[in-house]
Amino acid sequence: MAPTKSKALISAPPKIGEEKHTRYGQEKLLSLLDPVMINALSDLNVWHRLNPETAIWLSRTVAKFPWFNHLALATVIYANSVTTDTITRPRTLNSFLRWAIPNRYANVASLDVEAAIIAYFGDPPQLCGREAFKAYRLLQFHVTRYLEALPHEKRTALRSFLFPSLSPSRRLGKLAHDVTAKAQVARKTQAFAVVKILPELVALGRQRYRWLAELDAQVQLLAASIKRGEIVLPAVITLKDLEGQEELSFRVWDRMSWIESHRTAYREVIINYAKRIHPFKPQQLFLQMIGNLPENSWFLRATAVGVLQSPSALSKTAEGRKYLQEWHLSAFHPNAHLGLLSPDRSMGKMLQNARRTARGAPDDSQTVFAFEPLLAAAAVAQFILVSIISTGMRIGELQQVTLDRECMESGHLPRFDDRSGTWGEGPKRLYWNLYPKGREKRERYLVTPYMTEAMFILLDLHKRYYGENSIKLVRPASQSNFRHTRRFSEKHKFVLQWGGFHIPIMTLERCLNFLLLENVCRDENGHPVHITAHILRHGVAGWLRKQGISLDEIMILLKQVNIAVTDYYSKLSPEDLHRKLGPALTALAQLAGTEPATVRTVGELQTLTQETLKRYGALRHTPGGLCSVFMPCDVQFKCASCPHYLPDPARRGEIQEKIASLSKGIQLFGELGDYLQADVERAHRCDWERIIKEMDALEKVQIVSPPASAVLKDMGMDDLGDVLLHSLDEIRSLPPQEDDSYE
Repeated sequence: MAPTKSKALISAPPKIGEEKHTRYGQEKLLSLLDPVMINALSDLNVWHRLNPETAIWLSRTVAKFPWFNHLALATVIYANSVTTDTITRPRTLNSFLRWAIPNRYANVASLDVEAAIIAYFGDPPQLCGREAFKAYRLLQFHVTRYLEALPHEKRTALRSFLFPSLSPSRRLGKLAHDVTAKAQVARKTQAFAVVKILPELVALGRQRYRWLAELDAQVQLLAASIKRGEIVLPAVITLKDLEGQEELSFRVWDRMSWIESHRTAYREVIINYAKRIHPFKPQQLFLQMIGNLPENSWFLRATAVGVLQSPSALSKTAEGRKYLQEWHLSAFHPNAHLGLLSPDRSMGKMLQNARRTARGAPDDSQTVFAFEPLLAAAAVAQFILVSIISTGMRIGELQQVTLDRECMESGHLPRFDDRSGTWGEGPKRLYWNLYPKGREKRERYLVTPYMTEAMFILLDLHKRYYGENSIKLVRPASQSNFRHTRRFSEKHKFVLQWGGFHIPIMTLERCLNFLLLENVCRDENGHPVHITAHILRHGVAGWLRKQGISLDEIMILLKQVNIAVTDYYSKLSPEDLHRKLGPALTALAQLAGTEPATVRTVGELQTLTQETLKRYGALRHTPGGLCSVFMPCDVQFKCASCPHYLPDPARRGEIQEKIASLSKGIQLFGELGDYLQADVERAHRCDWERIIKEMDALEKVQIVSPPASAVLKDMGMDDLGDVLLHSLDEIRSLPPQEDDSYE
């Protein structure tokens, strides 16, 4: 039986074109600001161009603090200078100011910004300090540039509304660098963990959505029976758990049936009001679990502690805070796109009351939830998960997908005919034409059948809730890290839309959090990994590298320009690397007198040389060696860290000159206090010192000796044949170099 059309728990958001809605935030803000500051600005339209959400946040949240005028001025100038994400930096700065004033400084004028931010970093340095430092500097930069264009008298009038200036210092730069390095290590550790279970995550997401779809089918059948008068609420539906083992039971309620069954918890006036409005309200169903939570609870445990129903009240419950901390999550905040995790306002309040009035016993548990918003969130998350796993794309690229010919393209893949030995026309496939990060032209993304299936599931669900013509032309998300707003300034039929709005990145991440909630992915310390869209992208690169796919092919798939970045993403975990290369590197170290895990094997270098010669012929010269990639390179200063670089022992002097030059640079930048650049130079020097060790190994290997043959066999390189042996003999016969401190 086809599911009935229902809009019960998903209400349409306010129309963004209404003048009252658009202007309310700005007019309210202007009535609260100091008139001197408003009059001093050269163009009053700057306030009206402020995003309504940001203006409302300033009016309701910041207005009670003594830095209200200061932050409002900085925010409106910043909002007129950028096109996306105009609220994140001001919010970060507001959090820092609430920590600093008046607990440590009496007012804004007495604020010692540098000392306050250093203290805000904490010990050990935390991410909040780096974000506050970045937010303060960014807002200060835009304010300074804006004020330079104003007449002198207006700059003077605004002086009392400016934050104290902050100049970059060595200590702040070092703290920010330490936090960034720590975050990169953590992100890499998380990516290693995701690589190990990447296929399982995709299977888990599809299994969970199918389970919700089965539950949805039962709810829709029940709703049709209630409409025909065949069933009276509350009613009970049953479903096997995710593993298909234990049978779960859910009681289905609407507002009136719940209040009638819990009369003692409600006042008489509320009961009478509910009776009056019940005949005129659309049918709004919600579910309550009967019995104890299953072992594989997925979202049911989060529901039981109130994480999904009552984010506003969550901060008051130790149970909810403990749950979010346990799974390394942020709260599932309500958003403007009703139906994605958050029910409409009326149903949300009803769920809060239901959890409060439930007795907590297994037959009357507090596991109460609105079903349809979770189904919508799961459909969005499944589309994200399948698309990223299939293509490795960024979340900002997925946000660009639209239902128009400029984006959607169908074509035939080429197919090789073994009999004729020619290329012909293969099967017809769908492509998305999207802008990769940093590119000015669209590029093709091949759409797999799984991606097509997930896309149509999402589109069909949207039509069910909002009608046949619900996929509308909408503007890109305003409060989002969507970096392609200038390319999508007009309205488009975005696939990732809900209720007339383009879904912002934060909402997409929360939907992904929901679908992958309580998964088994854990890092090397046994802690749950917070899986984001970008971590999945890292995991795709690592998983492909683990399967033996070359860096060139991975770089093309991920639409990256710098192969060094691809190599960073796709490096194996320490455990996998040790298991794969440990024996060969140890044997090479014993033979050549070098340290394990510092150089590439001789076999690897020679194989790369031979394969490249077959493909391109003569190789391109680079400092101290050759390049095995016959194409333009924009990162020639990073040759030593490039996996395609081939050292030439005969040109050792060039490498020694580079090492000496980098050593001088490290000393110079250290004296100037530029510790970030000094660390960069130090990393480059380490790479070139590793090249020296590879040259040593190439010079010292004796192919004709029994130990060398054994080493080659251990490495799996004994089948290279006469060509490789002849090449290695030529390297061995090179004239010896002058002895120096690096040998």
